[in-house]
Amino acid sequence: MATSNPSTQCFTCQEQTTTYPCPGCSKHFCLTDLIKHREELKSQFHEIEHQRNEFVQMLNDQQKTETIPNNHPAIIQINLSEQKSIQKIQQTAQEQRQFVQQSIHGYLPQIQTQFNDFTQQIQQINKKKDFNEKVLEKLQIQLEQIQQQIQQPNNIEIKQDSSSTFIQKLSIQIIHSPDQTNLYHRHQLKSNIRWKFDGQTIAGGNGQGNKLNQLCSPRAICVDHQQQQIYIADIHNHRILKWKLGKNNGQILAGGNGQGNRIDQLSYPTDVILDENKKSLIICDCGNRRVVRWSLQNPNGDKEILIENIQCDGLMMNENGDLFVCDLENHAVKRWRKGEIGEGVIVAGGNGRGNELNQLNEPTYIFIDREETVYVSDRENNRVMKWLKGENEGIIVAGGQGRENSLNQLSCPEGLVVNEVGDIYIADSWNNRVMCWPLGSEEGRVVVGGNDWVKGFNQLKHPTGLTFDVENNLYVADFGNNRIQRFLVDKNSK
Repeated sequence: MATSNPSTQCFTCQEQTTTYPCPGCSKHFCLTDLIKHREELKSQFHEIEHQRNEFVQMLNDQQKTETIPNNHPAIIQINLSEQKSIQKIQQTAQEQRQFVQQSIHGYLPQIQTQFNDFTQQIQQINKKKDFNEKVLEKLQIQLEQIQQQIQQPNNIEIKQDSSSTFIQKLSIQIIHSPDQTNLYHRHQLKSNIRWKFDGQTIAGGNGQGNKLNQLCSPRAICVDHQQQQIYIADIHNHRILKWKLGKNNGQILAGGNGQGNRIDQLSYPTDVILDENKKSLIICDCGNRRVVRWSLQNPNGDKEILIENIQCDGLMMNENGDLFVCDLENHAVKRWRKGEIGEGVIVAGGNGRGNELNQLNEPTYIFIDREETVYVSDRENNRVMKWLKGENEGIIVAGGQGRENSLNQLSCPEGLVVNEVGDIYIADSWNNRVMCWPLGSEEGRVVVGGNDWVKGFNQLKHPTGLTFDVENNLYVADFGNNRIQRFLVDKNSK
């Protein structure tokens, strides 16, 4: 037993009595508490011994079964990685399923045309009663071919990406027949297209001003492919210009009567589009908090207010004539069906300013696909969101990594176009570049610009609007340089 110390205080009971030191913790205990203390130590020792025996048993079991328990840290980490991979695979698969559905729906009008022609043949043959084996055989083959296009479309090709050693990614390609026409607001851009780095100034570029050969901070553009002309939202001149390609001057089509709220005036127009019949322009008259229509057939007479009391920034019309508008003040995207009036229906955001998945922060440009999926440039969150129809939350499909200039970052994104494959083209405004963000990619590539912000042919200064023509040439509203640039497809690139 340890040597006693007369008349000292016990650590446990605090009594002044004869105590004995514990050699382990150097505390002093009376005899009774010392015995209890040693019993506690003995119990702790037995617990360690018990754990040791359990470990021996587990070690023996593992040597027999060669199985690691599920609660092993490495197994837990693998399980978490598996869950994340499954979620990513499911998300990618859902996007690809949606893309195939969109492509099939887009191909239906052509199938319908073929079926109508087939029906006419049937009617004519039935009318003439001209039946024979060859005619019937030909009809049977035609019908089977039309049926096969619905059940097994030959314009959809699915390949596995053999470059991935862990998860094989499916590559879906839509093969367009030569006679298939371009669909409204769709761009048949492939991921491997490259553009020449030097652009051509096709409008403006003569300094900041309000003459017909000048622009003052062009915000948005719209290309009329058939007429070989573009429409420009010349924001600080409060007007919309029509500019024939190859000409040195533009023509005022809307506004140009000074800043104001009369029906013949505009105030800071931020976007302009052609309606579905190409008979009028629809304009975001942001400063007047309204969306207006100006006739192209009678520009001096026919004008109307379509939507009031909305601080609109960007808008788009789908092939059904439904109008989608960015409500900058309420951080939302709203939809008006063709002919609808009223407040509109929120299809993205609308939950206050913020960076959660159900929020937006100053949405600017939008793109709508056939399934009414909303793509929106979430400017102050430095990201592009994808909002499936009817969903309460969006998906980050580009940026969202802070406001910098790395390839996985954006800085105040603006103009936005999405091709049939799902690749996203973005005017990365404050990085002075246009980027392509391939479907499912965690970073983009620079398409044009990104070379400082002066007026060189390969440079941009705060690009905003962008679009493409039928030959896939790229048009950019070079906001800070007061000009419109066209970048031709580089047919020599690989």
